[in-house]
Amino acid sequence: MGRKLVVVRHGERVDFTFSDEWIQNCFDANGKYSKKNLNMPDAVPNRPKPIDFLQDCPLTQIGSLQGNLVGKGLREENILQPGFQVYVSPALRSIETAAAILSGMGYSDYKIKVEPTAFEWTGWYSKAMPTWMSPEALAENGFEIDTSYVPLIPASELKSDEPVEEYYDRSFHLVKQLLEKDDNDLLIVGHGSSLDTMTRQLLGFPKRNFREMMNVLLSGSANFNKPLPQLNC
Repeated sequence: MGRKLVVVRHGERVDFTFSDEWIQNCFDANGKYSKKNLNMPDAVPNRPKPIDFLQDCPLTQIGSLQGNLVGKGLREENILQPGFQVYVSPALRSIETAAAILSGMGYSDYKIKVEPTAFEWTGWYSKAMPTWMSPEALAENGFEIDTSYVPLIPASELKSDEPVEEYYDRSFHLVKQLLEKDDNDLLIVGHGSSLDTMTRQLLGFPKRNFREMMNVLLSGSANFNKPLPQLNC
């Protein structure tokens, strides 16, 4: 059986579902969280300030369910062989999706490697980059994180407003490095654009420019005239 590379987009996110106002609606003056809708998470990780969720939000209940169902599908179809490695964008929504997928697979204690190189195009963040939780803080909040993992690049080296072509090169470099690292199957949980940027050059196609990438994101794929779903493989 051939080696498998599975690239997954995160599940449904709170801010796209309830807008950025969810923060002021769900946190009191002391920073205590309470859900205001059945689709909001029951709890959120402890962070220094609620505003840290502004560009780094959690999943909705539906988003977590999406991840769990994908995990069940991967298990039932025997897609990933024992020993597979999990690499995840530092975005909280991607980390929570990875945890939900692994739970659906029956691997709730499987270690996740946080890899900043897997983050989405930083052109979405022209003013400032998100404030991510450190691997240690994620582990303290109950996520199964490999805190000994040394990423290809530290989060501090990701700069805002990178050209799209550099984003494709960054994503391709990550996949090549991980494929060369060992012979295990790979599960990478990233973002909507990751499905294209991490695989396109691997398949021998040229990287896209901004307009071409946006066409893919808005159409869902080169062949389907519909937006990418919140969780896609």
